[in-house]
Amino acid sequence: MRDDRFGFFALHSFLNTVRIQLSMKKYLSIVVAAAFLVSCGHSKRIARQEVVLDTLTVTAKSGDPYRAAANKVWEIMHSRVSLTFDWNEKTADANEWITLHPYFYATDTLLLDAKSMNIQRVELIKGQLTWPVAFTYHNDSLKINFNKLYTAADAISLHIVYKAMPYSSITGGSAAITDDRGLYFINTDHKIPGKPSQIWTQGETESNSHWMPTIDKPNTRFTTEIELLVPDTMQTLSNGALVLSTKEQGGMRKDIWKMDKPIQAYAVMFAIGKFTIIKDHWKNKEVNYYVEPRFAAYGRKIFNNTPEMIEYFSNITGVEYPWNKYDQVIVRDYVSGAMENTSASLFGEFMNENFREIADKNFEDVVSHELFHQWFGDYVTCESWSNITVNESFANYSEQLWRRHKYGDASADKLANDDLHKYLSVTNTTDPTLVRFYYNDREAVFDRISYEKGGAILGYLNKLMGDAAFYKAMNIYLTRNALHSAEATNWRLAVEEATGQDWNWFFNEYYYHGGHPVLDIHYNFNDSTQQLAVTVTQVQKDTDMVYRLPLKAAILYTDGKTVVDWNLNKRTEKFVYSYKDSVRPMVVPDYNHMLAGTYRENKRMSDWLKQYGTCDDYVNKKLAVSAAFKDLDDATAQAIVDLALKDKFPYITEYALNSLSDVKNEKLRKKWQAQVLYLAVNGNTNAVRANALNVLGEWEVEEAKPELVAAIKDSSYMVAGTALDALWEIDSVQAYNLAKGLIGSRPQGDEQAAIWSVIGRMANEEDIVIFQKAAPHLYGANKFQFAIGLMYYLRRINNDVVFDEAVNVMAGLASNESIRMYRMGLASFLYNVGKTYLEKSKHEHKEERQHDDQRIELIRGYLQRLDDSEKDPENQKQYKALLESIEYNPEDVN
Repeated sequence: MRDDRFGFFALHSFLNTVRIQLSMKKYLSIVVAAAFLVSCGHSKRIARQEVVLDTLTVTAKSGDPYRAAANKVWEIMHSRVSLTFDWNEKTADANEWITLHPYFYATDTLLLDAKSMNIQRVELIKGQLTWPVAFTYHNDSLKINFNKLYTAADAISLHIVYKAMPYSSITGGSAAITDDRGLYFINTDHKIPGKPSQIWTQGETESNSHWMPTIDKPNTRFTTEIELLVPDTMQTLSNGALVLSTKEQGGMRKDIWKMDKPIQAYAVMFAIGKFTIIKDHWKNKEVNYYVEPRFAAYGRKIFNNTPEMIEYFSNITGVEYPWNKYDQVIVRDYVSGAMENTSASLFGEFMNENFREIADKNFEDVVSHELFHQWFGDYVTCESWSNITVNESFANYSEQLWRRHKYGDASADKLANDDLHKYLSVTNTTDPTLVRFYYNDREAVFDRISYEKGGAILGYLNKLMGDAAFYKAMNIYLTRNALHSAEATNWRLAVEEATGQDWNWFFNEYYYHGGHPVLDIHYNFNDSTQQLAVTVTQVQKDTDMVYRLPLKAAILYTDGKTVVDWNLNKRTEKFVYSYKDSVRPMVVPDYNHMLAGTYRENKRMSDWLKQYGTCDDYVNKKLAVSAAFKDLDDATAQAIVDLALKDKFPYITEYALNSLSDVKNEKLRKKWQAQVLYLAVNGNTNAVRANALNVLGEWEVEEAKPELVAAIKDSSYMVAGTALDALWEIDSVQAYNLAKGLIGSRPQGDEQAAIWSVIGRMANEEDIVIFQKAAPHLYGANKFQFAIGLMYYLRRINNDVVFDEAVNVMAGLASNESIRMYRMGLASFLYNVGKTYLEKSKHEHKEERQHDDQRIELIRGYLQRLDDSEKDPENQKQYKALLESIEYNPEDVN
């Protein structure tokens, strides 16, 4: 599952700030929701105002229970499910024929997961005969009692008749998977005009039991047959092959999909909707893309390079793509980023892009991530959620592997560095073991640890082993455990078999121990002895453990560099390097970026300049640029920035520009203004140009106005949107007039976000009509971009009638949202407006305060109605917290 390329962790982080923090008073910490949205793309200003172990040691969070792999009492061999849907009631009448046998021990009882169902009857099948079997249904479990003991040699067949009612119960969810209903009916009541009607499933973690009784655990595998009765105007997709499609009465059609290899319970899927199917292939296997008809022209580009990826991943794993075909489908209102259902991956609507959007930001990383899961996750599956690393860490790392193969080292290094910092950003609050036997909620393991930290650890392991050995280990792991479940131990054994070496030390440090290494590197130059002493100390505070850290360092001299081994095995290590011809050497630690942790060093700015000029890679250059921006009064630091603005790597130029936007010194602004303006017009990527335009806006460069106006007409939404937002800082009236003129051009992406931001900040009364007309047609991230602009509007609009109408629009966004976490996020914008007025009223005169208090009460009323209509208990708690936090308290008035 890929859940973060579109900011799902970031959204979750935002929502986590909308929580009561108790001190002497109740206090609600809130951030502008734009923060999560901006974190998903390039940095721009729309939201500027308010981002060696001998034994195995496993540490557990106090109170979290031990999570063992599920016991295998029965083994399902085959499951055939036939579904007929009630599109209005959002239910399915279903029959299931399930073949299974006791796993080892004899038993007379079968327990199946069957969530939110009405079980009508259960029958035992023998040949042509059937007879009823006693059962009970309680707490989402179907218990079947037989009148005899069955042994492992007894394969039995059952027929279960039931109604699936996924909307009859409260759902859960997490940062990665925002809802766990399992079976989703999207606009099947046609409530939202223009929105497609769809039905689709999401099984991970244990949600497919909302529509088929099963043993819903990751170590359960079986073959499948899915029968779907659907309108003949719609297309279907499921695992395996479409083996039969027959016309039925009343304009209906029955499609039967069959998967003849056993797959894990959570990866069984189907999707129904009006899709255009774009045909592609890899060798003799079909590769198809299911997209909404209006995105048909872009479908092949959306899923760019899929056949080439299949070829590459087949080559490096030594296992040819193991399924009969590979389909990819995009659906509406998806509850995660994407999902690696076996042979049929499902993606959220963020993938729906036209050519202009794709040119700005494609989601090829998501495509590669889900595809690699077809090996790591589907062909071999984690035995338990405690071992999710053997699924998600590999998929995360595959993004880097594909980038390095297709686009080179700089692209892969940037992604690896970005991912490492995403992981490090959460370590102040959480840094558990990669293999997690102790946790409270299985959904919680889908986090920065399992994804980004796991990917960083695999990257480190790959570099230690070398590519050939790493690829061989992957092949051993996949072939030894094919079509079975496995755990991190199986991966370690594969690594050891491939290399002939013991790797317990590595797995003990990184898989079974939390935290990460932190190094303090100190340089002591002794000109009299002509030597440099480098002291490296492990200073991590999250553990008493001393890591065994094999690293590489580069020693730079005027005549070139030498790469040396740093084998760190003690708390403090010391390395000594001699001068050459009285010239001091310079050291680049972790030269090839293996460390899955952090380090700090006391390097001089002249050494940073030398590092920048000598090291020809993204990360070492970025480190030098970062050091330069910490001391821009230094002429050498400025020289580094000069080089960065002209670097051959666009990523370095982007990074430098992003840092320049925070420069306040007018002299320095003047120094770089011409170069920034040049990059705004002539930058070699859309992101470079956009970041340069952003700087011009931050610096309020009046002379750049013609370039900003011209850039608003650019083919890149990123460039156009950033230019419009930057123009607002220089000429708000012209920016506003241009934004109004662009509304009818069906803008997308950053341009759309900027338009809503500008119109919202201008806060003209007549623009309420624009917001009202647009609101019903928004979906996905567009809702949040819109809500940011509407939030600005509500903060600034003076007319009370218009304010009331705008609050109603904002409340409508939340009430019409089907995904519970998004619903809460949208409601939080409304809260944010109320909080703004509450803080403002504390410093106002009585009459002004009374006016703002009326607005606060209006917002409270809408939030109360949202709370009254909310069915999710977690959201109800949040609404109550929001309401309490903007309750008027006379004692707070100054």
